[in-house]
Amino acid sequence: MIRGIRELVAPENVGVTLPHEHVLHSIGAIRAIASSNADLEIRFEDLIDYRRAPFAYGGRNMLQQKEDEAFRELEKLQHLADNQLKPLVVDVTLPIEGRDIFVKERLHLAERLKDLNLLTVTTFEIERIDEEFTIGLSTKEQSERIAKTLEAELMFGIESGGSVAFPGAIYQQICVSSGELRAKEQVLAQALALVQARTHAPLYLSFSFDEMDSEPKQMIRAWIRALMDAGAERKKLVVCHADRWCRGDFEGAGYEFLVQLLDLGVSVLFNMIGLLAVSDVMMINPCLSSTSKSSESMDNEDQQPPPDSRLVKWIASLVKIKPQYSSQILLSTNVHQRIQYRRYGGGGYTYLFEHFKHRLLRQGVSAAQWGLIMRENVVDLLAWYVPPEAPPIPKNYLQCSICEKYFEPIEVDTPRLNYDENTNKIMYPSWTHKPDVKAKQN
Repeated sequence: MIRGIRELVAPENVGVTLPHEHVLHSIGAIRAIASSNADLEIRFEDLIDYRRAPFAYGGRNMLQQKEDEAFRELEKLQHLADNQLKPLVVDVTLPIEGRDIFVKERLHLAERLKDLNLLTVTTFEIERIDEEFTIGLSTKEQSERIAKTLEAELMFGIESGGSVAFPGAIYQQICVSSGELRAKEQVLAQALALVQARTHAPLYLSFSFDEMDSEPKQMIRAWIRALMDAGAERKKLVVCHADRWCRGDFEGAGYEFLVQLLDLGVSVLFNMIGLLAVSDVMMINPCLSSTSKSSESMDNEDQQPPPDSRLVKWIASLVKIKPQYSSQILLSTNVHQRIQYRRYGGGGYTYLFEHFKHRLLRQGVSAAQWGLIMRENVVDLLAWYVPPEAPPIPKNYLQCSICEKYFEPIEVDTPRLNYDENTNKIMYPSWTHKPDVKAKQN
């Protein structure tokens, strides 16, 4: 079963999927607090400014916190429901991005969107591994403690403000700063592998780098190797933001690295499709970007999302080289800026299905491969939850002939009755009701 935010979802009831999106978040809150203008209105004349600087005008573009606005955008996705198969959206908003702030609103939104399945994620920030957390614990015990924390959220949900949301996947942001895994990273990698192996939940890996001109591919391979060596299932590992390597010459270093990842057996996720239509900025870790000095204007070409024309060619080529790669490729639009909404000129949550699909099919990707990428791959990843077995029904329980439910019979001890020949009456025990009944004459 798939662990939805409110209820379990049967895999056979899932339609098209978006495995990496943002639905409700407060990423721009840092800038919004500092802004003197509390109004969150997006003016059309300012779209050109948001294109180069997503956090402009107090960060309002990076505040997806209006439930009604999100509802209108996701409502369009509901129209893609086919043969009672409901679309599925994975909201990868993390605690630092406002996940826990909007638990109640997210649950209410899922209730309103009756023809759509909404999922959320759990995570463990590496900053929580401090002296207080590790005191008196060995590295193995630290990993075990983290794993149990994540497993508890996966099983029993995330509580906030009296509301509980159930996560359907693990999402981990990893900031790479050196060529080797540091001590904390080794502890975290071991913990992630433990909880993944125990629950079989998918593990999203979002790598960011301290230096924009440095992409330590070796470090990414080291992380994947550490996870698999610790027992993680390779088919459940997802490397996010594969679009970042779609640069330069075709079949260059970036293309070669994608092939290497696919050969490792992990899934690669292209989640910036359609972004260039409205933004020149590709943010891997938006919260990190919000505190960057250069976030007001991001002109670095390495930060720009690749055009859809290039993504179409690269994805189609990967599928043609080895058809089996089709089962490891995931696509999404990662709607995280409000200017990506349809109402502001973006492609919204339906862009993949209304526009990108046809371009990919024209490049030779078959309809069956498209269905595999946009539905079956995601369903296989997310269908990990096994509900606990119901306790055995006691042998003395009875089954109702109408509702067929089992119930516990009411058992009353039958008192022993004695006949008093002198008074010609039946003698009842003192603790029972004594009806005035005359005994029959012998």
